[in-house]
Amino acid sequence: MALVTLVPPLTPCAASSASRDPLDAVPRRSPGTHPGPAAGRRRRRRAGGGAVSSASSSTLSAAVRRLLSDGPTPRAFSALLKAASSASPPCPSLGAQLHAQAVVRGFLGGEDSTILATAVLNHYASCREPGIARKVFDAMPRRNTVTWNALIKGYAQAGRREEAMLLFRNMKRQGRHVAPDRYTFPALLSSVGREVDAGCMQELGGSLHAHVIKAGLEKDPFVGASLISMYATIGTLVDAKVTFDQMDSLDPIVWSSMISAYVNCKEEEGALLAFFNMLCQDIKPTQFVYSSVFSVCGSMSILEMGKQVHAYSLKSNTEKDAAMINAILTMYSDCGCINDAWKVFYSNDNVNAISYNAMISALGQHGYPKEAVEHFRQMKLAGLMPDEVTLLNLLSAFNHAGRVHEGLQLFNSMVDIEGIKPMYEHYACIVDMLARSGEISEAMKTINGMPFEAEAPLWRIVLGACSKHRDIETGKKIAEMLFEIEPYEAANYILLSNIYARLGRWKEAEKVRNLMYERGVDKDDAFSWIEMGQRTHRFGVDDRSHPISREIYKNLDRLISSIKVAGYVPDISFATHNIERDRREESLYYHCEKLAFAFGDLAAPSGGTLRIMKNLRVCGDCHCAYKYFSLVTGREIILRDNQRFHHFNRGSCSCGDYW
Repeated sequence: MALVTLVPPLTPCAASSASRDPLDAVPRRSPGTHPGPAAGRRRRRRAGGGAVSSASSSTLSAAVRRLLSDGPTPRAFSALLKAASSASPPCPSLGAQLHAQAVVRGFLGGEDSTILATAVLNHYASCREPGIARKVFDAMPRRNTVTWNALIKGYAQAGRREEAMLLFRNMKRQGRHVAPDRYTFPALLSSVGREVDAGCMQELGGSLHAHVIKAGLEKDPFVGASLISMYATIGTLVDAKVTFDQMDSLDPIVWSSMISAYVNCKEEEGALLAFFNMLCQDIKPTQFVYSSVFSVCGSMSILEMGKQVHAYSLKSNTEKDAAMINAILTMYSDCGCINDAWKVFYSNDNVNAISYNAMISALGQHGYPKEAVEHFRQMKLAGLMPDEVTLLNLLSAFNHAGRVHEGLQLFNSMVDIEGIKPMYEHYACIVDMLARSGEISEAMKTINGMPFEAEAPLWRIVLGACSKHRDIETGKKIAEMLFEIEPYEAANYILLSNIYARLGRWKEAEKVRNLMYERGVDKDDAFSWIEMGQRTHRFGVDDRSHPISREIYKNLDRLISSIKVAGYVPDISFATHNIERDRREESLYYHCEKLAFAFGDLAAPSGGTLRIMKNLRVCGDCHCAYKYFSLVTGREIILRDNQRFHHFNRGSCSCGDYW
């Protein structure tokens, strides 16, 4: 399909609002510029999240001291235990102290101590200590539904599903005075996960759904939302949709769960349509809904829709939390608008570690390693502690820029300087960094020295580097291993075939492709897309299905002639079939990303920026052609492939020809 209308525009009033850039109110800052010292001080004041958490802890400690000196009551103990459980993070030592004092003062163990004992139990459950919570439970002379729910939730949250289910069965045997309610089922449903035995999970989920219906809670928004989320988790979106339709609810929590279910099941268009149906029924979206929709707009790279949703959120005066702001930032970045992502970051009054992580990741993907390092420095100056994600994003920024020395230096200092032990993902990033730079033997040494067993995707990264650097011997060994591990993964065959093809060893290349076809392995078709207004135009290789296909090919032929005059020479090593040279050159002209650019050049005003997306990695010949396209047309071209962003301008690319 060449032309797709994704979703209808927002309501007329929202659309008129969206016609103005929702970011116009914020001064634009471009990559490479930084706030002055005063702005840095403002940023540090805004970002002082650590002070709030420590103040909360000290406030609780002071309240406990006052309680113990003023003759405490069981109700006061219960209130403070609840506060200790609700703190972020919970205060386990404070709760244990309160528990001990309640025992010493004789407040526990009596017939009327159920409320306080339940508060103690709930505290331990919230602190992921279901074993201790169970001891408190067993010692209680009387229990109610709240008590059972607290213990079931504690086991479920600790990942101990079997024990949670056993407690549920025992609860049902207690009689009507402790019957399961709207708080029992969400805890149980949240424990149903996507595991190897999918059939078992579906059976368990269906059984719990039957219990919900028997209890008459199937239309309860709280329970219904949990059912929808459970079905999405186990991958049965149809059942989630049926549950949603049967509820016929206007509760925003239910709609939020359905939109999230579409997102989790990779049904992005369904999520957008659900969002628009929500607006049509005058249901105000929650912050979580907006975060999900921004995530969809980013993953689909539909900028205009993302702008409209952003404008609508501003018009409806939706209060933004940190997660929503970070989702907006990531959406603009994923759509190729790094300047707009930058503006969102600097307009945020509640910058936290996640905000910095999102910005560092965006800068790395767009090829701004210096700016990523500067944000890392600002983050530490603001008193925010880097975490595993921060360092992974920074390593990725070095990786995309080919700054191997700095990447290795950061990796080797993680434990000593940052106090963070490298995880599998950090090792994988270093392997990718070394292999991408041509240090394939060092990449292999790193794999062999990892405290983890390398998984197939990591070996495939090295195989891709072997294809780039034409290391046939290492490539053959890795490919043969991958054929055993993943016999139906097309990329393994294609990468090995490409090594042979680039070396001119056509018989071996054809043999690998024949093996692939004999095993019935289907490869992913390459396609590119470009958004124009409310429509997305998609192109495959040598695609002639677009309504103005004839004009597109005519324009592409003109562009190819122009860039050849400017110095472009087709790189026929990227033509992977053994045909005559002229035909190999011609086969390169009609790659999907070239067709998308030729269409964009026709449809967009002269000299305007074009944003083009591709589902696979851009080939070397198209990358070279795009540099010349930007030179002869005077356009900035932003290309997103499945690895990173490329900003082409005046004949050069932001990646420095390293990707």
